[in-house]
Amino acid sequence: MQEIDLLQELNTISKTHLLQRSEIDQIMIEFAGRITRSLKIERMSVWLFNYEKREMTSLGEYDLRDDSFSKDTVISFSSCPEYFSALEKDELLYVENVLESPITAGLKESYSIPANIITLLDIPLRFEGQMIGVMCFEKTGDEVKVFDSKERFFAHAISMVFSSNLEARKRRALQAHLDRELQEKETLLKEIHHRVKNNLSVVSSLVNMQSSKAKDAYHKELLDDCRGKIQSIADIHDIVYQTSSFSDISVRKYFSQLLQEILQFYDGDEKSISIVMNIEDFELSTQVLIPLGLIVNEVVTNSFKHAFPSSEGGEVSFTLIREDGQLQLNIIDNGKGFDEDDENNARLGMEIIHDLADQIDATFSFYSDEDGVTFLLKAPLE
Repeated sequence: MQEIDLLQELNTISKTHLLQRSEIDQIMIEFAGRITRSLKIERMSVWLFNYEKREMTSLGEYDLRDDSFSKDTVISFSSCPEYFSALEKDELLYVENVLESPITAGLKESYSIPANIITLLDIPLRFEGQMIGVMCFEKTGDEVKVFDSKERFFAHAISMVFSSNLEARKRRALQAHLDRELQEKETLLKEIHHRVKNNLSVVSSLVNMQSSKAKDAYHKELLDDCRGKIQSIADIHDIVYQTSSFSDISVRKYFSQLLQEILQFYDGDEKSISIVMNIEDFELSTQVLIPLGLIVNEVVTNSFKHAFPSSEGGEVSFTLIREDGQLQLNIIDNGKGFDEDDENNARLGMEIIHDLADQIDATFSFYSDEDGVTFLLKAPLE
């Protein structure tokens, strides 16, 4: 009958999830009360070593006689070296009579006699394979207790259940700590992106103001080019701030925003220019998107400035897709085209585009005819 009771009790206790709730002391009282009754003993306690294993502190001490619970008692190596040496063997420790055994001689005056303990059974508690403490099953009174094999198995199984719950609690606490740190870092990163975007916007505005004061067309165009480049980078940080990802950004969202800003900037040039967009919805890292955004800014603004000299305007077709494992960008305008042998084509920013394309291992080409200019770029997808 006893074997059945112990197995049933073990099954019940193993489902308790002892340390999942915050009221640990009360749960331990309930936990220890069931176990002491099952083993027909009066006391049960849990002790954890300090880092050097030179002392141990009670996580909880339960006494069935008066249903009392205490904790934070400290037992040091110096007071009972024989007992600590026995525990260091990392094995079950069974002392039938603690008042007569040399192993527990150091515990007599400070612990065993005040608690009226006569027999103890100590089971190591292990965390990630290392002994971190002991679970003590203690018989009080004058009559020693012989723990039979079934009771020892039960006590050992209980210690494993407790260790498992203790390990799970530690991991949950660690995960909660990591989650808090991650959230703090994400908040900090969002704030950094927000501030960078604001600072770049301020710089863009200052450059724009200087452009409006330029005394000749050459310097105005130069400052406008700078403003566009600065704003294309600011847009990246703006989108990162608005999304939960700090690495991968939606190309559709970014380039739609960038192209709309270019349209708005040149809206006062008395040219009716439109942009037709075909942008596949996928994500790229900021390491790829920033150079690509600068390339797009360079090509599209050159189309706005040079492809349509008359007030009739025209159309810019913008396509960004994935094809055969590559990123493919096509920018086509129906403007006047350019003379490919004309040295003045340096204004197209070829050197800048070459440098930016190298950063993302891209290849590109320009084609010009009477129907306009076509820019093609291919880059390997990450």
